[in-house]
Amino acid sequence: MNTFSSLKSLMLSLAFVIFGSMSFTIQAAQTSFTVTDLADRKVTFSEQPKRIILGDSRYIHALSILNQDDPIKSVAAMLSKLQWVDYGSFIEYQKLYPSIADIPVIGRTSADSFSIESAIELNADLAIFSLDGHGPNARHSNIIKILEKAGINVVFVDFRKDPLNNTSKSLTLLGKILGKEQQAKRFLDFYQEQLEKVTIKITGLSAEQKKRVFIHSRVGVSSACCEAMARGMIADLIDAAGGDNIALSVVPGAAGMMNPEYLLEQQPDTYIATAVGSKGMPKENPDDVLPYVMLGAGVPNEFAEKSLYQALARSNLSSLNAVQNHQAYALWHGFYNSPLNVIAVQVVAKWLYPEEFKTLNPEATLDYFFENFQAIPLTGVYWTQLSKEVYE
Repeated sequence: MNTFSSLKSLMLSLAFVIFGSMSFTIQAAQTSFTVTDLADRKVTFSEQPKRIILGDSRYIHALSILNQDDPIKSVAAMLSKLQWVDYGSFIEYQKLYPSIADIPVIGRTSADSFSIESAIELNADLAIFSLDGHGPNARHSNIIKILEKAGINVVFVDFRKDPLNNTSKSLTLLGKILGKEQQAKRFLDFYQEQLEKVTIKITGLSAEQKKRVFIHSRVGVSSACCEAMARGMIADLIDAAGGDNIALSVVPGAAGMMNPEYLLEQQPDTYIATAVGSKGMPKENPDDVLPYVMLGAGVPNEFAEKSLYQALARSNLSSLNAVQNHQAYALWHGFYNSPLNVIAVQVVAKWLYPEEFKTLNPEATLDYFFENFQAIPLTGVYWTQLSKEVYE
């Protein structure tokens, strides 16, 4: 081979190397992306994550919106077992995805319980935490730094602190990260449409016209009465539905205790319990005393209504005017930390202002949500009220 041929061959080889390197660089630039999470942190991804840690197992409902075919496929671990916090939904997911029972649990509901070592050993590449709620939050900078140093990106979402503003932001964020932007947009178009069916109508309500509401939170968890929600969570959903939350002026934080005497003195127009129970539904013995208000996947309405009646009796709240006037209701507690929250807004609006919202159909909204945005079918009831027969 002459010198010219050798030089030509060398130049061709160099060209392949250079163009190959450029191609790799361009490809990397195309796959990498940066997002801003709910804690206003910029997070850069070199590629879409494949193994995810959930800071709350109930984020399965959000993942299901983005991937109805298999929402648990990428879940490497979670804090708190789904069967601890949403037993009925766990049973439904397990029927379709038996491997959900094998997902490692690397903590409970507190940041202190979170196992950093386990998270790193699982070779995860994304942790989805709550802006303010269960598990590590945006204030736990030491945990964030350790995880990021180990190659685990951390993003914060929020369905709890400011649910009606941050649900859209959170789903948009997750859609971008997981390459499911179209699915996120499709849901959020539906979400906004359903929310406006209520919010546009209640904007004209004066303070005097608003119904006074007591939210009795997590009924049955404690024997003491009565835990109330004042800010964020379901309290925001009540506010969006036009309710006047009586806890707002006396409970300084998000939630706190109110004694029964105060409730009897204030006499809210409407009583709303939140239901944390579903485990063991349906009961074999219909005469069993139900420990909590029961709502959610797998819970039939007769058990839900009975559990609400028993809870009111245990709490000595049966003499409230709201109860006597057939204005006692219960909502699934899971609405407070879930994209399903818009359905609760519709339900409460219809309870508080039946004439104004007589054409509103929350049942149809719930049906559509499960049919189009969830991997599991709709089973059980997610709200209830005492029928007139119970009062007689």
